[in-house]
Amino acid sequence: MTVVVRLKPLPRWWVWRPGADRGAAVRLARQRARRGRSRVLLAVAVPLACALVVLAPSWWSAVLLAGVPFLFTGAILLLPQRFSEWDVVVAAAERDVVHCEQFDDADQRRRARKLCEHFLAVREHADSARLAHVEALLWQALVALRDSLPVRDALAHADNRPGLAAAIAEQTRALADLDRRVDRFAAALRVAVEELDPELAASALRRVAALDPL
Repeated sequence: MTVVVRLKPLPRWWVWRPGADRGAAVRLARQRARRGRSRVLLAVAVPLACALVVLAPSWWSAVLLAGVPFLFTGAILLLPQRFSEWDVVVAAAERDVVHCEQFDDADQRRRARKLCEHFLAVREHADSARLAHVEALLWQALVALRDSLPVRDALAHADNRPGLAAAIAEQTRALADLDRRVDRFAAALRVAVEELDPELAASALRRVAALDPL
């Protein structure tokens, strides 16, 4: 699934770039899971091996017994590594996925999540071809919101000095324009969700597809 919103066990959402190759993220998530498991197992195997060496009746038996915990550790590490879809998400590059933890600003995080929720609701009764286009627009809107976060933070802490006034005003106008476009896109999505008549819902979705969130 490309767009995911989950409330349990933790409220999380993420959106994969349409057509993104998740193979590299899956491999990285598997490696991280293996490293995490190995750290836990070694934390148990090392003291256990030391205890066996101390308790062994002879040097030969000590050498043999000391290797047993590490053999078990190696055998366990050969088993398939279990990891969640969220592990794959956080392992992926930013160019491939947008997710909730990339949004430090709570308001923008909620705003982005609402877009995802509207899209998921629209998907239930939408034409697949038009839905793919709307999904691409959703991705563009979320990336734009994510990329605007450093600018928003900089503007919030900027000193309105004479030399910076023009730059601040220009960035403020650009953000305001982005917000208007994203809000218009969100409103159109919401209308498509709330429309009960299938024909009117399809018409509303066509209007969504005609918008440019950027």
